Amino acid sequence: MRVFVVAGLVVFHSAVVFAAGASWFVKDPQPNAGFTVFLLWGSLWGMPLLFVVSGMGVRYAMRTRPAGAFARERLARLGVPFAVGLAVLVPPMFYLEHLGQPGFHQSYGRFWLSFVNLPAIARGLLPSGAWTSGGVNYDPAHLWFLCVLLVYSLALLPLFAYLRGPGGRRLTSQIAGFTERHALIALSVAAIPVIAVEAAFGPDVNTGGWERLAYVFPFGYGFLIASDPRFENALRRARRPALAAALPATAILVGWAAALNESGTGLGAGVPAGWAALQGLAGWAWIVAILGFAGSLTARQRSGPATTDAPRAGRPGPAWGRAARYANQAVLPFYVLHEPVIVAAAWFLVRWHTPVPAKYATLVLVSLAATLALYEAGVRRYRLTRLLFGMKPLKLAGAQGRELAAPAAARHDVTPTREPQ
Repeated sequence: MRVFVVAGLVVFHSAVVFAAGASWFVKDPQPNAGFTVFLLWGSLWGMPLLFVVSGMGVRYAMRTRPAGAFARERLARLGVPFAVGLAVLVPPMFYLEHLGQPGFHQSYGRFWLSFVNLPAIARGLLPSGAWTSGGVNYDPAHLWFLCVLLVYSLALLPLFAYLRGPGGRRLTSQIAGFTERHALIALSVAAIPVIAVEAAFGPDVNTGGWERLAYVFPFGYGFLIASDPRFENALRRARRPALAAALPATAILVGWAAALNESGTGLGAGVPAGWAALQGLAGWAWIVAILGFAGSLTARQRSGPATTDAPRAGRPGPAWGRAARYANQAVLPFYVLHEPVIVAAAWFLVRWHTPVPAKYATLVLVSLAATLALYEAGVRRYRLTRLLFGMKPLKLAGAQGRELAAPAAARHDVTPTREPQ
């Protein structure tokens, strides 16, 4: 699921280049409203789902790490890539945006010095969403996710440590039992704080279309889901009602957003509380539906007949298994690299005199290939770059891959050692 969402960000952010009514670093001169609808739908569930999966990753990580070791690892694996990306990868995107403005002739060196303004950056990481340096507003671009995830991981660490202990396990078991018996009621209650926060603060275009405080709830829910399989059972049972709620809510949001754009309000500051509340409802419904259908699929795979090509412990698995392990390790560097690659590729592609669908498809394919190539040639193979992009050392990553290659039955008999990021 994590790989699916992160790879889908290339499809999503490439669409921003061609969407009408959406500002970005590079824009096509022929915006299309169809891409705007696609972006609205994707923003309802994409980043919240990534926080759910990240919360599950925290639960898996804390099975084999004390709280102090977990905190140190989070600082290294999230804080270091955030700082590196903020200094190296984000400024070129803003520089390309300024190059497209008339009268801008500043050298990149001078621009970079004005961009890397530590006091302004510190102020900008607060909920205001952007910082001002040299009279120009900036933001961390896509790296906001790493910052918010790091803050939530550390801030909620006492709660997570409690839930991992005996008292917390008993409480989680009680909640899981109620959720399994009354799936629709429990999952509807879980939506209330998400809806309330969105209604109170409204969407934020700088943090994936959601108020950053709202992400704390899917993050915490992900931790709970990974703590007891009965939560997965409840999600599977609720998948169809959730989809039935998500579809009409999304349709209403699209029509409402079109009316807001025509009136000049847009979806930024000042959006009606009702629209933001409906966004929270639709987003949570999509998450429940996606997780429920995905869980149903994997449950059928687990219960299916055993195959003769199951990998043996310590030996390479089938091609799909090796590809999954490769993608699992590449997720964080891929996330950090993907947006600068899209901006750089779009800088050239928007100048083509070709139909928008052809330019969009080309941008997606080129960005996927270039991001993977940068990861493979410049990040994965070297100790320093693995450290800078939040990857584990080569030996530890290799041991993790061997553990993942073991048969499923064997993996369930031991404490998992892998840590989804």
